[in-house]
Amino acid sequence: MGRKVVWHRYDLRLRDNKALSEAGEEAVPVYIFDPEWLESELVSDSRIQFVFECLKDINRQYQVKDSRISLLYGDPVEELEKLNDRGYDVYFNKNANHFRQEMEEEVRNRFQGFSGDGVVRNKPGTRRKWDNNAKKYFRSKPPKIAESFDDNPVQNQVSLDEIGEKYSVRPEKKKFGPGGSEEAGNRLKSFLDNIEKYPSSISSPIKAEKNTSHLSPYIRYGCITRRQAYRHAKWRSKDSDQADRYKMFIDRLFWHLNFSQKIEDNPELFKESVNPVFRDLHRDKRDEKKIEAWKEGKTGYPLVDASMRALVRTGWINFRMRAMCATFFSYILKQWWKEGADFFYKHLIDADVAINYYQWQMHSGLVGVHKHRIYNPTKQVKDNDPRGEFIKKYVPELRPLSPEQIVKPWEMSEQEQRKTGVKIGKNYPEPIVNHEAETKKARKFFKAKKGSAHAAFKDDELWKKASLSPRHDRQKILEKASEQKSLKDY
Repeated sequence: MGRKVVWHRYDLRLRDNKALSEAGEEAVPVYIFDPEWLESELVSDSRIQFVFECLKDINRQYQVKDSRISLLYGDPVEELEKLNDRGYDVYFNKNANHFRQEMEEEVRNRFQGFSGDGVVRNKPGTRRKWDNNAKKYFRSKPPKIAESFDDNPVQNQVSLDEIGEKYSVRPEKKKFGPGGSEEAGNRLKSFLDNIEKYPSSISSPIKAEKNTSHLSPYIRYGCITRRQAYRHAKWRSKDSDQADRYKMFIDRLFWHLNFSQKIEDNPELFKESVNPVFRDLHRDKRDEKKIEAWKEGKTGYPLVDASMRALVRTGWINFRMRAMCATFFSYILKQWWKEGADFFYKHLIDADVAINYYQWQMHSGLVGVHKHRIYNPTKQVKDNDPRGEFIKKYVPELRPLSPEQIVKPWEMSEQEQRKTGVKIGKNYPEPIVNHEAETKKARKFFKAKKGSAHAAFKDDELWKKASLSPRHDRQKILEKASEQKSLKDY
């Protein structure tokens, strides 16, 4: 019986690692640099650097246990086949949350994959029981790993420096923070130490930068698991007067797992809209000027512009701002959702295929069952950045404006513009569209499509791929297929 190669992918940790637990002392850890990933236009240098740091951290973890992680380079299936031919069994943790879906199917057929992340696989209809499955996962004990490992006989094919040089990795974003399990643990502890600030910081972009967990990149690359975060939060919440705050965070972990289930149920969700009624919506209306203004943060709507600049500069913005920018791109600019989703995916350090693309579909109205929340960027300033702190941080040309002026700078008089030095149309753009008018058009369009969008779920395969949460009752959706209800403006 050969030794077990443990192929690390999105599980860059030792603890709570099912494949590593099953391999035992004979585990031979490897990481394979995939040229297709390194060359992708949807991967930023900053994210590659984050993975480098995760690999340095996991190597230190292995060194403590008398081993190391081997760095390989090439097509993952081919490299694993070579190891298999040398007598190694190949173990890995299943993960469909990436673009290489054909490869995922291939490795599952050829090698030994394990499910240790709470996602239900190969069981049609499990969405009805998803809540119970999720609770069972979070409450279960993580698998134990060996106290030490045998020497790793697989030689490195490359070094991190060589990969960095070969692909000219030059991180351009403000440093998010070091990758790795140690940093993930520190962030979790710091966040829970200040859990009382969490509820009031979720929607505010400036407060969210300081007071939310920022664990998403660490969960994405498996430096820490959702179960580890859950268990620690649950333990801290015992006898705490902040129990409701801890519950908010725990609910977010369930939410996160929910989206991993969605891509397992529909591996194509990053390619096309779930509901065929909206397939390729706005694709033929591509407007380069509007798209570039949105990407560069020059739409004339201060909070949209600040959020887009923050995304490009830091690789992170809070959930409310992600939703606002997505609805602005799809409902208001009326551009094809996937181009916007791809731009987000490229720049987000925590780029999660399932969450990013499914959320974009939801915020673009493409699933057909969710509320059409058309976020009003001027209302969002009043609600979530009333002093304009976030806007002024990322849109410095608006710093001279008062909190009242910064909501709708295009309404300033000529005298106000001269006094502040902010000249609309010159050093800050006029709004590229009329938000109110475009909102009305979107409402009218989706109201007309609601019946056919609901009726599409008569198709069993479509219903399964939609991977809707248990609260969505299929029969009720079909009964509402002919109803026409107005959309709400948020």
